[in-house]
Amino acid sequence: MALHLHINLTETLRLAEHAVSSTEQAQSYTETEDGIACPGALVWVHDEGVYLMSSGLPRLHDPDRPDSNLLVYADGWNPNTDGYRRDVDLGGDDFAEHLHLTDPAAPLITELRAAHAEGYRWLQLTVTGTAYEVSVVGSR
Repeated sequence: MALHLHINLTETLRLAEHAVSSTEQAQSYTETEDGIACPGALVWVHDEGVYLMSSGLPRLHDPDRPDSNLLVYADGWNPNTDGYRRDVDLGGDDFAEHLHLTDPAAPLITELRAAHAEGYRWLQLTVTGTAYEVSVVGSR
């Protein structure tokens, strides 16, 4: 059975716009190892909760915590308000996955902008034990 994570699209687009407008990016581990530059990404993180942040540098700071990155939690996955949750499809280890925004074949930034303009409300990450899919949805 798949896990469906829902992340507020308006807040996600704020992170995405920051990432694509930044002149420098924080690379993923794989990008660093392979010697390739990050083209701008949403960084999907599973550690204390499940959230997105921008790969753009300088960091987009949280106005409520000026020394911290702005994080956008998946609905129901903020440990500060929802408690700690686990799901077998996310595995037992923490991770950070870069969701590249400007892939020429299908730019995610274009999809996010269009969906937001059409009134979609959520970025949806559909996760199984071996794969994930990114989409936008109007409702949960």
